[in-house]
Amino acid sequence: MADEKAVPRRVVLRGAAGFAAAATIAGPVRDRTTSAGEHWELTSGSDRNASMKISWDEWAIPTIVGEDEFDVTYGVGYAQAVTNARQVLNIYGVARGASAALWGPDYLAEDTFTAQLGLVTRTNLWLRAQAPETLARIQSFCDGFNAACTEDPGLGGDRRAVLPVTPRDVVAQTLRIFARFTTMDGRGLAFPPEAFTQTLGSNGWAVSGRRSATGNALLVINPHLVWRGYQRFFEFRTSHPGRDFHGTALLGLPWQNMGYNPAVGWGHTVNPVPNMSVYELELSGNCYVFGGRQRELQVTEHRIEVLGSDPVTVLERHSVHGPVVTAPDGTEVAVRIAGVLHHPATSALEGWWQMSLATSVEELFTLHDERPLPLFNMIAADARGSIGALYCGTPPVRDRGDFDDTKRRLPGDDPKWLWDRVHPAHTMPRVINPESGWVQNCNETPWLYTDPPLAADAWPTVIAPAADQVDDFRPYTSRSWLISQGGEITPEELLRLKFNKRAMLADVVLDELLEAAATDADLHDAVRILSAWDRHAHRDSKGYVLFYLWSLLNVAAIEDRSLFREVGAAGTVPTGLADPAAAVAVLRTAKRTLLGIGTPLDASVGQVASLGDGPDTIQADGGSGVVGVLKSFEIAPGADGFVKVLGDTWVSLVQFRPNGRTTADSVLVYGNTTETTAPPAKSQYPAWAADCLRAA
Repeated sequence: MADEKAVPRRVVLRGAAGFAAAATIAGPVRDRTTSAGEHWELTSGSDRNASMKISWDEWAIPTIVGEDEFDVTYGVGYAQAVTNARQVLNIYGVARGASAALWGPDYLAEDTFTAQLGLVTRTNLWLRAQAPETLARIQSFCDGFNAACTEDPGLGGDRRAVLPVTPRDVVAQTLRIFARFTTMDGRGLAFPPEAFTQTLGSNGWAVSGRRSATGNALLVINPHLVWRGYQRFFEFRTSHPGRDFHGTALLGLPWQNMGYNPAVGWGHTVNPVPNMSVYELELSGNCYVFGGRQRELQVTEHRIEVLGSDPVTVLERHSVHGPVVTAPDGTEVAVRIAGVLHHPATSALEGWWQMSLATSVEELFTLHDERPLPLFNMIAADARGSIGALYCGTPPVRDRGDFDDTKRRLPGDDPKWLWDRVHPAHTMPRVINPESGWVQNCNETPWLYTDPPLAADAWPTVIAPAADQVDDFRPYTSRSWLISQGGEITPEELLRLKFNKRAMLADVVLDELLEAAATDADLHDAVRILSAWDRHAHRDSKGYVLFYLWSLLNVAAIEDRSLFREVGAAGTVPTGLADPAAAVAVLRTAKRTLLGIGTPLDASVGQVASLGDGPDTIQADGGSGVVGVLKSFEIAPGADGFVKVLGDTWVSLVQFRPNGRTTADSVLVYGNTTETTAPPAKSQYPAWAADCLRAA
């Protein structure tokens, strides 16, 4: 029997009028020095006649059980601390906007982003807007996190200066998540493009009970984001009377962002909702022209302390449009961000909680509309056999232009381009129980949720790309497979779709590329390798890396479809090469790049990337959405070879059944823990690498 010790728990509930009530909970805690696979749990009791228990499975995924919502949110905070304290404290330190003072110049860019967008002031607004019940749950989460860090002074390591954490940290991080996702700017209109902005996202599928071979709805939840920082997920189950939910939350958030209860579940994918407008300004000092007259920027000076270096002064500047920043090309621009800085969706965190209480897809969407998220698609299914897809957000109401105008800088001097209203959430595109019996999304436009495509003219065209604007080949792979299925779809078939590693782009262009390159003596080795390649991204598929790099160099032409000779109706696969000679020239560049970083021309993804550490290291598996691979594992060329960028994070196959018997097999690819003293956990890399999930 492991040692037991008492841990006090104090939960403080604060309302808008300053109401405070407290309950103290003390109970035994099992020591964490158990062997892998042993049940590891925390139990607490209180004078409120409540109790809370955390039990951990062999993967270190906690089940947190309590008598009310405050028990379980306290337990979530405690569990995130014992598993990922340093990661969470680092996230909160950045969200406060003063991380460079704690950790040095590497954090200056984050603090500059916070200062320039005025996120500290906006956090205060978001905090004041939270409902008392939301703040009470957040406070309970913080109490649990702080209690774990008090119990174990080693938790958090060199990030403990951030302690104690408060509800303001949680709200600041919620705002920052939405701000970061919304300002991912692949074109560099206002912010430096981040690596793989175009492939950052997720997949999601739902099959209705009518189309499923089980007679019940199926749901595959499949976010794939960067494997570190604020995009890292934590998996857990929480249960108290009236709520039983299993899912994942981005680190630092107090309850799940996606997952399932016995009645309904959902996953998110990043959607192309045009929340951010970028306005080009002509500045003269601190003055700009708007509506035919000169105006002055509102300027606030921020002094950012930097550990080990001199302080840095950052100017927070605002025009009538919003915050003003210097774009990567030196242009002064203002940004206006719906749902985040302008008409902010301040109830989004509470929205996730309320959605977890839904009992059907219809109710889920209604609850979202009452407390909308500023972005993301929702792919959903329920135990009644229903499915649906929803385009979340409240994008701007624009009096002129179309969607393509949202991808360029607008004239900052013309008031006609300045919007003041947003579309209500209940007017956003959605579909419930389409005739096809399936919905899907791979980050593309909502018009392709199902087949036939939704009638885009039923909604304002400015809110989403046209149906023929598809950034990569994942939607083609997904939709082609679903459309080809003539009968019922089994859970096993749906999972095979998710783990599909065939590069569909190769089927479209490779034969013509090889034919055009066959007469080039410098490319004989490349032609030979690509001719023998199996057109997959298995760990041992020799030649994948060369084709992938060629595709990466063509990513802009894939996005605007200029790479292809023929493009058909919306949602259909393009065919052929528009310019074979140009494609050969790019192949020559890809070959030169590979050899320049010391990578063999016939390299497979398993040769250039690995998963895990030490003796448990295994070869990587999976590939890029650019080429149509649905098992996401993105790599990027660097000076010394390839580096891992992002990929599948949580994969969950939910099989809904009536009478509360819903189950799910899942895998959190990189695992649930980063603290060395966390509960013991088996690696989940081998399961994912083998295209498998953990059994329910």
